[in-house]
Amino acid sequence: MQTAPGGRVENEVEFRVGAKLENLAVVRTLIGAVGTFEDLDMDAVADLRLAVDEACTRLIRSAVAGSTLIVVVRPQDDEVVIEASTTCTSRDVMERGSFSWHVLSSLMSDVKTFHNGESLDDGSVFGISMTTRRASSLR
Repeated sequence: MQTAPGGRVENEVEFRVGAKLENLAVVRTLIGAVGTFEDLDMDAVADLRLAVDEACTRLIRSAVAGSTLIVVVRPQDDEVVIEASTTCTSRDVMERGSFSWHVLSSLMSDVKTFHNGESLDDGSVFGISMTTRRASSLR
């Protein structure tokens, strides 16, 4: 994994869309394209698209009006890490044990949540990090 200036992974992909449900098709398409470009098998790409769709749906439904959904894909040698985040008014976007958590956990190798810790009055950045292992690293 090579690091570019600013601490970013050299082949990192980032895209931003308005935090609206109607933008989910664009997100799914872009994630599918990146997964295919990263040479993930078809099943892994399908799982990735489903997981990102579920995570982004939860984030969008909790987003502050007018927010931007940010999706970052960080390909690494043995895994691909996807982070989706937006400004939300609640930290209860994705609770452990919820149906959505079980969906993500069954589709991805690892799932984590994160937030910037700022006041929730005007919203704070909340995100979901998902990791899928490359098939070659599972052998």
